[in-house]
Amino acid sequence: MATASCLVAACRSQARPASPYCHESPRFVTIAAISPSFDDHSLVAMSSRPANGRPPTAPLVAVPPLRSAAISKAADMAMSADPNRRAALHLQINGSNAGEVAEILMLVEQHIDKAISRLGLADVLAFDIGGDVGAGLKVVYVLERGSGEEWRAMGRFLRMAFIYRLTPANATRPLQLSADSLPTAAAFHQLPLAMAIYKIIGHLLTHHTHSLALQHADNGAYRIGNESFRVVPLDELPSGHRYAEGYKRTDPVIRWGALFSRSFSAYLMARLLSWWSGGEGVSHRKVVHQLIDRRYDRLRGTDAITEDQGIAVDYRCDGGHLNAGATDRRYVIVSGFRPGETVAAHLQVSVSTTGLWIGYDIIMLRTTEAPGADRSHPLAHRFPISEPLCRRVLRRFGLESDVIDRGRVVG
Repeated sequence: MATASCLVAACRSQARPASPYCHESPRFVTIAAISPSFDDHSLVAMSSRPANGRPPTAPLVAVPPLRSAAISKAADMAMSADPNRRAALHLQINGSNAGEVAEILMLVEQHIDKAISRLGLADVLAFDIGGDVGAGLKVVYVLERGSGEEWRAMGRFLRMAFIYRLTPANATRPLQLSADSLPTAAAFHQLPLAMAIYKIIGHLLTHHTHSLALQHADNGAYRIGNESFRVVPLDELPSGHRYAEGYKRTDPVIRWGALFSRSFSAYLMARLLSWWSGGEGVSHRKVVHQLIDRRYDRLRGTDAITEDQGIAVDYRCDGGHLNAGATDRRYVIVSGFRPGETVAAHLQVSVSTTGLWIGYDIIMLRTTEAPGADRSHPLAHRFPISEPLCRRVLRRFGLESDVIDRGRVVG
């Protein structure tokens, strides 16, 4: 069975680097090989074979396809904190002839393509591994961390980033990333997964020539652009806090000044729509502005939005004090985050704090869509992409006529 063309991943589990953000994935305790003599239906579990050489009557665990298991195991070795494990992998690869390396490279590339497709990223993100097996295995490693939702959230953000021109001026979809820019495993695990993923991408994004790279700031805080923020641990949230339910260590609550977001991915979207939406050459217009009695404030944060309607980006204002009375705010993005969409449109729902309108919600419709007619025409004619999508969300909350038909048209 053991031939020179095999990439063997038969390493015992090693201790992970000590970090609160270590992103575990399923580990395989089988001896697995990549070889022309095995296909994807081959299952080898030598470690479970009894001493008499006969296979057990039933498998102890469900074993994934052989080649996938082997590649995942090798990816663990490529990003291991143990230099001996990394050296063993490089020795195995370097000891193979050119034909064997080419076959391994092909299998790694196929594995990456399948992972990107599974995560729904094919339209927006691609990795250049430069024909390097080791670089490809590092890509496999980062793509297989977490539940997958962290990567999907980044895909939604990147689609919006393209529309708002945060990506390089000459960039086309998908955004190309070099595997050489990937961090070491130790550096990767020092951040919550959603932040670690953004760090891989953020250095390519700019707003008015200012870099949007994720950087460490003072006192354990972080910085993107000119805004600092920090991670809010679960044990810091008061008992019964609405952001404590469903808290994710991989995508944690974020404090930014007097505001805080349910997750880092929500923070990114909120920052994009509030501060990074005015990029050069981007028309981001407010179309409708309306005040609504707060008896109808379910849209502002108490009801879920299904993804076929849009995505909700929740954040709160508490003046910087978790135990203070807070007001919920929300963006409902109805277009721009799905594959193929070129118009970004959203509803912004906040609370009026001034004058006679205290106690009312403010709902605004904003879009990058260019108007198809002047203001004498109905919104549906002027914004044929944005208007129906916003109307559909508002209809669910009984606000369709109040906002779309009777709202103050301002753009």
